[in-house]
Amino acid sequence: MSGDTPGIAEVPKHAPDAGPDGGGPALGGTAPVRVARRRARRILMVLSGMMVLVIGSTVAYAGYWYYRINHNIKGAPLHGAVVPPEQLASGGVIQPTPDAYGNLPINILLIGTDTRLPGKDADLGGFVDASGRADVEMLVHVSADRSNATVVSLPRDLMVPIPECVDAKGDHYGAQNVGMINSALAAGPGCQVDTVEMFTHVKIDHFMMVDFSGVVDLTNAVGGVDVCVTKAVHDPDSHLDLPAGTSQVEGTQALAFLRTREGFADGSDLYRTQAQHQYLGSLIRKMKSQATLDDPLQATHLMDIASKSLTVDDPIASVNKLLDLSNTLKKVPTENITFLTLPTVAYRPDPNRVAPDQELDDQIFSLIAHDRSVTEPSSQSGPASPTTGGPTVSQPAKPTGSGAPTSLAPSAVKDAIVVENGTTADGRSKQLAETLRADGFKNATGVGYSSSDVAITEVFYSKDQYEGAAQAVAAALQLPPGSVRPGGDGSAPVVLRVGADFASGDVFNPAAPTSPPPSALPSDAASSADVESAGDQNLCVTAAH
Repeated sequence: MSGDTPGIAEVPKHAPDAGPDGGGPALGGTAPVRVARRRARRILMVLSGMMVLVIGSTVAYAGYWYYRINHNIKGAPLHGAVVPPEQLASGGVIQPTPDAYGNLPINILLIGTDTRLPGKDADLGGFVDASGRADVEMLVHVSADRSNATVVSLPRDLMVPIPECVDAKGDHYGAQNVGMINSALAAGPGCQVDTVEMFTHVKIDHFMMVDFSGVVDLTNAVGGVDVCVTKAVHDPDSHLDLPAGTSQVEGTQALAFLRTREGFADGSDLYRTQAQHQYLGSLIRKMKSQATLDDPLQATHLMDIASKSLTVDDPIASVNKLLDLSNTLKKVPTENITFLTLPTVAYRPDPNRVAPDQELDDQIFSLIAHDRSVTEPSSQSGPASPTTGGPTVSQPAKPTGSGAPTSLAPSAVKDAIVVENGTTADGRSKQLAETLRADGFKNATGVGYSSSDVAITEVFYSKDQYEGAAQAVAAALQLPPGSVRPGGDGSAPVVLRVGADFASGDVFNPAAPTSPPPSALPSDAASSADVESAGDQNLCVTAAH
């Protein structure tokens, strides 16, 4: 080492080590040992400093992205109707029921808006239009046990009632007896949510709205998505230009694929939903194959991209809440995600619009509201066998006399029975508990319930050995077939949850209005809804003739 002052390495090998006072050798140490210890301390100090720097940089990095993404996310009220749908006398909203473990299903309204603000959105759309409509609208139902999901596309030309709404600025929008379902977005996403709730009677927990540029950027981020058309498509309106067969699309071509109408089949909005289903299924498969959501860096990158074009309801307008929701959604196996297009009929006043196929649509939404997997029925009677929709979440109870456990005599039921009042009638649970005790059920107790707008009366059993007791309760009260099923909130082996259809009387009145959940999606509904699976890699959109 150069210089006048010797470095540590130049200490003579045999020189005595200086003691604490500079006089003599220190106890227990020789020069080499002392040098080694000093060197080790310095190395440890350097390593410690590097660790602090790395950890500090990581925290700063994470903090930066947390702040950035959090700042990008836009929140808005979940509801916008002056009178919430669940308070309407025309049926309201069916409240979800927890499964046997207390988990609730999740219903999300996905909205693709055609708002064209100056900048990238306007460039992609071809002009500026700040009004905004729901260009794409999908109701996503995730089962309580996260084993399957159902995605129902709502055609934007669907004519439905629209409630009176107030937007975020306080401006009022009058109710419409009938209007295009996507026009409700003019009063904000909360009004769109309430329009769908009023039409479907399905309780919506969240909404997610993305604009044109968000679709383009997300597709680019994953390196494109594979799509298929039965023959070449050249649509001058959307600028979609694809050869026959499978192609990888990204950027503006991905957006064109999702938005084109004239390029598919008869040029209606109904066939465009098939293209959207194929695109989403392909996107989900690609993200899972790349383990994108399991890689923190990739997940952060995707979230940053998505957040720039994302508006969600206020309760989930944060990084933490969206991560929690993402972790929940990714539990659903791809092959158990089922896409449907809502069955419709012609709208007589205007051939360019469609009306709900009320009978079929009611069956689909009743399945969703009662957390039943949407599957095609088997050729035999009884519950459906799972097909592309995946396994059923909870099979509907078998009516007595159709293979269900023999109903027990009331006096033979020793298990605890809790009656929950889900109605607005005070003391209703205590009334029915007294009725059951008078019938011979000794352990019946009436309690309140967290919600007072339960629509349908149901009897739940927490374990299979209690099904006979649940059937006995249903038989004593003359409840309709299909009212007994596994689940409940775990408060007792048997739980009778009283709904608005049984708000009075000691026995169920068959004449009272009721809509028991169907046991399976009828074949005519399944065919009309064009049921597709996200796991099917052979889907191909029918090109225009």
